[in-house]
Amino acid sequence: MIIYTTKVQDINSFYRLQSLKVVYGIIWMFVPILTLVLGITIGVLIIVWLEREISAGIQQCIGSEYVDPLGILQALADGTKLLFKENILSSRGNTRLFNIGPSIAVISILLSFSVIPFSSRLILK
Repeated sequence: MIIYTTKVQDINSFYRLQSLKVVYGIIWMFVPILTLVLGITIGVLIIVWLEREISAGIQQCIGSEYVDPLGILQALADGTKLLFKENILSSRGNTRLFNIGPSIAVISILLSFSVIPFSSRLILK
């Protein structure tokens, strides 16, 4: 029995292509999700930038474009400042609810993404 090496190489390359199909399928399953998240993030950044520019124009003051080019990083600076702000609690406030509140808001927003059909192959159960 004679086995030609070209046939063996063809068979091995076929198996490699099959494993790559699975990897490509997984990658393409996440492309719509990443596209949606990236689109929403860019949309929010543009809306924040426009709101700052319009507010600066109405108030006749210089806008946030002097902080960095076009004021794009101003939203990042504001978010960082918000993270490091000191929490102020009233004496009669519920500290547990005060600390859990932001988590409840973020979890409910992330759960709302579970009903969006991202792909015909991606089924959330």
